[in-house]
Amino acid sequence: LDPYGSAAPFLDAGVQAVAEGGMLMVTCTDLAVLCGAYPEACAAKYGSFPIKGKYCHESALRVLLACIDTHANRYGRYITPLLSVYINFYVRVFVRINTSKSMV
Repeated sequence: LDPYGSAAPFLDAGVQAVAEGGMLMVTCTDLAVLCGAYPEACAAKYGSFPIKGKYCHESALRVLLACIDTHANRYGRYITPLLSVYINFYVRVFVRINTSKSMV
């Protein structure tokens, strides 16, 4: 998923479309929202309140991973983060999607 802005509206479809054991790559270019400049928007889009600070980019990655995991859990699936990066003005995560009711 590589939309302009937030990938949150597309996460349900994304986690459902990936085959068992497949990989999902998600890119979000709304880094200001994820880093805490607009905490209300982050809560509405990602279901988390960001923390402003030196580590805001790491926090942004964690918020995105938590959001993907929440969407995957709705369908009895779970994620395994493989790679998470912050580059310039966006964050990108690579996750493996698996299905297991006991891991949810």
